[in-house]
Amino acid sequence: MSFPDYGYRITGAVGGLVQAAEARRVAGAGARRVLVTGATGRFGQITDLLLARGHAVRAATRSPDSPAAARLAALGAEVVRADFEDRSSLAAAAEGVDAVFASGTAHRAGPAGEERHGRNLADALAASGAPHLVFVSGAGADRSTGLALFDAKRSVEQRIAGLRLPATVIAPVYLMENLVNPWNLAALRAGILPTPLPPAVRLQQVATSDVLALAVLAIERPDIVKGEGEAGGERIEVASDAPTGAEAASTLTRLLGREFTARQLPRADLPPGLTALFAWLEHDPSPVDIGALRERFPDITWHRFGHWASDHQALLAKASGTVPGADVIGVSRNSA
Repeated sequence: MSFPDYGYRITGAVGGLVQAAEARRVAGAGARRVLVTGATGRFGQITDLLLARGHAVRAATRSPDSPAAARLAALGAEVVRADFEDRSSLAAAAEGVDAVFASGTAHRAGPAGEERHGRNLADALAASGAPHLVFVSGAGADRSTGLALFDAKRSVEQRIAGLRLPATVIAPVYLMENLVNPWNLAALRAGILPTPLPPAVRLQQVATSDVLALAVLAIERPDIVKGEGEAGGERIEVASDAPTGAEAASTLTRLLGREFTARQLPRADLPPGLTALFAWLEHDPSPVDIGALRERFPDITWHRFGHWASDHQALLAKASGTVPGADVIGVSRNSA
């Protein structure tokens, strides 16, 4: 499940993906016209990947005059205005494209807003020729949980299915980038690795860059993410590692050269929504078969936690207040 992103961007990992993408550009006949909604949001760097691989990208944003939109235009994207509150703007943006990338908007609109936005998007795509939708939802949203966040995502998925849109739903578990969300920063600066679960309990996680890599694959090869006989597509829950909090803390200790100790986040200090979500995580863990996922999609990196942390060393040093230039010990890509 995704969480709010408050300014920490995935740079190193996606930069590496862009370099790899440039080395494996799609042939001209295989290039697709793709609408990326929320192109300046937390998953917006899929635009960089698609452009690097030779696709024509229409980047939709509420603020086409923003510096972030100007950056995308400079890379070669066609920047258009579209708002999830305005169904007609979404339908216009989707006219003539082969595929659409979208994700939930709970990080800025809350569960009720996410449900409204997702249903607006589904209705708009149905009205504009039903291009292939690659939609990022959340692991667990396919069943009844009683959590507002998941109920909203489930409603959107049901709307997509009800309209019979050709769609691939990618459902990530807890994102590794959640470690540097605002509610964790004070703990990190104090040498504590905050975890939503007890430190000895494994938590399935996935790197945002892995979610984007799978989304690119779904856009380019919808045939390999579609079950035999399925007209609409497939729902894929994704995780790439499951370290305990103690293992993750040891990784940061080795990487940043200072001691980190794992400690469960005190739920009394958290907003009610997060308290309920973390309790659900503890008692109903995600059942993703990580080995099977790696075997099915071998061309995706599928970051271990240590691999992700190494790629984001500068970000983690900044978030934890670690002195720049401190001696560090490298982290193996096979470590926790």
